[in-house]
Amino acid sequence: MAEALIKGIVKKKGRIIVSEPRADRREYLAGEYGVTAVESNCEVVEKADIIILAIKPQNMNAVLDEIAPFVGPEKTVVSIAAGITLSLLGSRLKTDRLIRVMPNTPALAREGMSALSFSAGMPEKIGAGVVNIFASVGKTVVLPEALMDAVTAVSGSGPAFFALFVEAMIASAQKMGIAREDAVALATQTMIGTAALLKTGMPPENLRKMVTSPGGTTAAGVAAFEEKGLAELVFEGLEATRKRSEELSSC
Repeated sequence: MAEALIKGIVKKKGRIIVSEPRADRREYLAGEYGVTAVESNCEVVEKADIIILAIKPQNMNAVLDEIAPFVGPEKTVVSIAAGITLSLLGSRLKTDRLIRVMPNTPALAREGMSALSFSAGMPEKIGAGVVNIFASVGKTVVLPEALMDAVTAVSGSGPAFFALFVEAMIASAQKMGIAREDAVALATQTMIGTAALLKTGMPPENLRKMVTSPGGTTAAGVAAFEEKGLAELVFEGLEATRKRSEELSSC
């Protein structure tokens, strides 16, 4: 995710300094994107106005301990670590300029979806600048932090759920006699094409109705899904994800 953001910011001609502990990765990032790559987290915090914490949640406490002496009220700190709340960041850092973000993996293709939540002390102009950073790798939405666990379920974990459905379609196609290579092409391109139609603004229910002729083949498949309770199953999956996110946030 960090590299996806670097790629997007560079395309907007933003200035970036990156902390990376591995020498080979520092060399790669500097060569590939023209960024300044250093070994020290503290050097980044000292030199940057906006600090993005693109780290694993389990590493957050150690990193906060390290950088806290260098974070003053003029610094803006952005966390993309799942489950790390604004209150936790605020309790460890001497700044009111805090942003929590839930991006997702399609940012790697600059088709990401990022939800941002701002602390009460976030200046509007600076907040808009951070929104622009994440807009460089996809779409953005600003939401209250109370909704972040639900966001995690829908868009954070969503790519895995869509991929799971495509996996099931591929496996089903193979059971019906289609070779795997062809099954992958059929299922994958169908999802890509469907997403392209939805991206035009077409409501999903309109697209479904467009494909579903009364008494036709699609109607038979839709009826089978409905009989098995697809809508309820999807809700149960998202709700389980939301609850787990809530548990992790309270740890």
